[in-house]
Amino acid sequence: MLVAGALLGVLALIVVHLALEGSYWNSEEGVYALTARLLLGGHELYRQTASAQPPATYLVGAALLAIHDGLEWLRLGVAGLQLAAGVLAGGIVWRTTESRAASVATPAAVLLTPWAVHEHGTLTPELVSLPLLLGALLACRRQHAIALAGLLCGLLPLVKVPYALPALVIVLCSTDVRRAGLWAIGTLAVGILGTFLLGGGAFWREAVIAQAQTGLHSLRELKGWWLQATWTLSGLVVCCLAAAGFRDHASDPGQLRAVLVTGVAMLLLLLSDIKNGTGLNVTVPVEAVLVPGAVSGLVLAVRAGTRGSGRYRRTAALAVAAAVFTLAQSISLMVSPTDPKPFLRIGSSRVGWAVLMTPSQFHRAVEAANACPAGSVYGGPPLIAFAAGRRVPDDQPDGLLTTAPVLRAVRERIDTIRDVCG
Repeated sequence: MLVAGALLGVLALIVVHLALEGSYWNSEEGVYALTARLLLGGHELYRQTASAQPPATYLVGAALLAIHDGLEWLRLGVAGLQLAAGVLAGGIVWRTTESRAASVATPAAVLLTPWAVHEHGTLTPELVSLPLLLGALLACRRQHAIALAGLLCGLLPLVKVPYALPALVIVLCSTDVRRAGLWAIGTLAVGILGTFLLGGGAFWREAVIAQAQTGLHSLRELKGWWLQATWTLSGLVVCCLAAAGFRDHASDPGQLRAVLVTGVAMLLLLLSDIKNGTGLNVTVPVEAVLVPGAVSGLVLAVRAGTRGSGRYRRTAALAVAAAVFTLAQSISLMVSPTDPKPFLRIGSSRVGWAVLMTPSQFHRAVEAANACPAGSVYGGPPLIAFAAGRRVPDDQPDGLLTTAPVLRAVRERIDTIRDVCG
């Protein structure tokens, strides 16, 4: 069952990768990819290259680039983390439903949710966190794996600080809260110590103070963002509500409860969109946590509907329709990336959720960057600089972070550079 699920997940990964190959969806991807390359080349995080997050994402990127320095390879490597999370989610579904078919289908489902497709293979904290989140959720209800659950929870804030919230929830949902909590606190303490050894006080200045100084999105803009997130997640939420309604029919109600409560915590993290530099790619881990609950809800609702009253059959039909709606959104991203409907909510006038550059547009942009004079630095999007092998001004890929007042000296160095192309 594990092998079959993994193979189906690999097939889904290949389909999505081929459909999106060479396209450009997320401006953050280039920041992390270029920073990871600089780290691999000897640059020091925080001290030399301004970095907005704890080091985990950059270290994962550097490890992948050490094997092969190429954009599509990097995307495949990160997509492998999505696949690993999907396999773990399949294990959760097996525990909650004991359905072989559902467990086998779950790894592909994790890869085929709308924002998972949108962000396929992008090196960001949201994707790096996925195996940790799903691994902790699976381990927290197994007495012999409590230490592992705590360790994974302790690692989550080292990927992105707000993930301390789901980490805390998973610890509280574990079968041994005290032991899981001790492992989580110990792991986090060691990680914080290592981070300060790596970056010293510069880590606090950039990942905390500078992050806070980059400003907030307007309420008008946030309204559109949150409506889009609600639209995208609605199908999964409906299925999770079915799971909550049929929780007493689950094979392991405690495991299902842990998934659903953690899903609520992940939904609360959508509020982190208020900060500049944070986009709707934060929806990816929300989807990943909701998927095992949604698949479980779909299975439990269909089981009840086949042998229950008309109300149960209507619930099952609604859950199936919600799952189909979610899949339709994902397919639209692959079939029509410049106008992905129904991924785009009804009434949306914003095209920012569509592809930023098609493969041909991205290829031309990389060629233009390659045509820049040899001694110049590239001033355009960091992902194009990464693909073209060009340096960016002062080796600072994160242009937003360097606008923070606390990094004024870095911004002044960037502004003094005149030989900029692009």
